[in-house]
Amino acid sequence: MNGIAKKLILADKTYPSTQRCTKCGYVKKGDEKITLQGNRKHGTKHNEYICYQCGYNNDRDENAVLNLLALAK
Repeated sequence: MNGIAKKLILADKTYPSTQRCTKCGYVKKGDEKITLQGNRKHGTKHNEYICYQCGYNNDRDENAVLNLLALAK
């Protein structure tokens, strides 16, 4: 190998990476959660992440990746 050590970090299956705001840390619960159908209460699509606390707006998957990267630090 090239001498670079690698470390595998596993997130708990209940870690709310798609529900947590990358900017403020707010975690959506109950009828605020994003599902595969989006969010009916707020009229968002399944691939949209909009924080109902601070207004942060991003792609849902990108927001989840940012949360998982932060968890690994």
